[in-house]
Amino acid sequence: MSENLEQLQALAQKKSAVEWFGGLFKRVHLEIADTGEKFTIIRNAEGAEVVPGFQQDKPNFVITLESDNIRRLTAVFSDDAVDAQEEYRIVKAMLKPCLRAVLDMGLMGNKTLMDVVKVDKHWQEALLDPEGNEDEKLTVVYVNRQWLIIPGYYGRPQRRWRLTPRELLDFQRRVFAADEAGNFSAWLDLARWYVGWRKKAAATVAA
Repeated sequence: MSENLEQLQALAQKKSAVEWFGGLFKRVHLEIADTGEKFTIIRNAEGAEVVPGFQQDKPNFVITLESDNIRRLTAVFSDDAVDAQEEYRIVKAMLKPCLRAVLDMGLMGNKTLMDVVKVDKHWQEALLDPEGNEDEKLTVVYVNRQWLIIPGYYGRPQRRWRLTPRELLDFQRRVFAADEAGNFSAWLDLARWYVGWRKKAAATVAA
């Protein structure tokens, strides 16, 4: 058994880690860039299971990490507590894969539904670090019936989001819940929440 697999399996049995990642996914494909290892992490009633290789069922998202990231993640949950800096680092690693997963969901490819919900087709977002500084700046734009994620700020967006790790986690959990429900009613409820949240959240029209 490789060190990475051993550490991942230990994390999958650790209550604090299972609870922290709760509601974010059901199945994830994880690739370790420096070793070439591939794993599937599956949520179940008992917690989570780590299986070598990519299982054929479609994952909620795909993430690439280094062995050092796995060691750091193990260290984070060693004391069963995640502080603000640790949470920020975890969310930063998950940001692009989770965003890509959201953009690939059915709602975001249905022009009629996007028009009903008034989904922006050009926005910018940044993850805020614990000191409130903008990090991991991204531009998202809908072009030729596809969503593009571009590092940095480009163009004149309809909206710019400056989001904390907690806000991003809350958003991801709500989207995942709607996707898991798999019905129009759940998406409509999410859309109502999103429209209200958009008015109050840290979002402004860029100058």
